[in-house]
Amino acid sequence: MADLIPLGGMKFSEELALAVLSADVPPIGAEVNVLKALAGRQMNLFYLSVSRSVDRTRVCLCVAADQIKLVEWLAAEAAGGLWTCRSVNSVGLLTFFPHERRLEALTRSLKLFAESRLPVFGVASTLSALTFVTAFEELGRASQRLREVFGLPDHHAPFAPEFRVKPVTR
Repeated sequence: MADLIPLGGMKFSEELALAVLSADVPPIGAEVNVLKALAGRQMNLFYLSVSRSVDRTRVCLCVAADQIKLVEWLAAEAAGGLWTCRSVNSVGLLTFFPHERRLEALTRSLKLFAESRLPVFGVASTLSALTFVTAFEELGRASQRLREVFGLPDHHAPFAPEFRVKPVTR
């Protein structure tokens, strides 16, 4: 137990949906049209990842679960059929804050997700946080398994959202 990686905290997102947009050899910046269309509808992106290789571009984003159909439609409209869209309903973000040994935290958590057969749809990192996109119903189990490797502060349980703020249009 002494080898636990200390965490500053852990939090869960609300239930979200994941859209994975992909295109073969799109023009540089083609993903910007999709993102502008989403911004024009004042959609909150809880997770965004863009990757580009020589022959493929992929955009992964999480939105409120009730907005996924709109995302699919906007992506198709904005890209003129250039993108294919695959959706995954009922995903959640598990974010934790390993202030020390970040690279070890990433490798150990990826190993733990694999050993536990927990789905990983995306991973993001910053200087202070690691975020995993996984199945919403698995957030509790993922958190429980991560606590075998990471030490949370005393009297800390993962934070989960208690309410959702929606933009108001006038």
